[in-house]
Amino acid sequence: MQRNAGSETRIILDTKPIIKLFAEQEGWAHVRRILQMAEGGAIKAGISVVTLSEVYYKYLQRWPRVAEARMEQLRYSPYLRKIGVDEEVAVKAGELKGRYALPLADAIIASSAHLNGAIVISDDPEFKKVEEIRVLSETEFCKSRA
Repeated sequence: MQRNAGSETRIILDTKPIIKLFAEQEGWAHVRRILQMAEGGAIKAGISVVTLSEVYYKYLQRWPRVAEARMEQLRYSPYLRKIGVDEEVAVKAGELKGRYALPLADAIIASSAHLNGAIVISDDPEFKKVEEIRVLSETEFCKSRA
């Protein structure tokens, strides 16, 4: 996924859909379908490295071995780009955090989506505040691709 390049559909998964998938919570089948689309090349998908942190600490608290397994799955998924926090992402995240009073992790994810021309996949209402990005739940995204 290159910054602002091409007309292909690009998405960034928030942490919530990843947790839904792993826990098989409501909506998890749609997340799996999105990842299958990415694996098949129909879309370009990524996650922020912040999502790696969030998933890891959530599992590490109760299930250290599961935390390691989840990290392996996310780290080595060839069709799921891991988007780092460089200067541009950090500055834009600060702007979004200030403008919309977002939690820092959400501001980084939103910044990454904005700079990569990607849709944020999340049902977290915090993202809906951000005018600079498009946000769809996993269900909405799958319906839009039907």
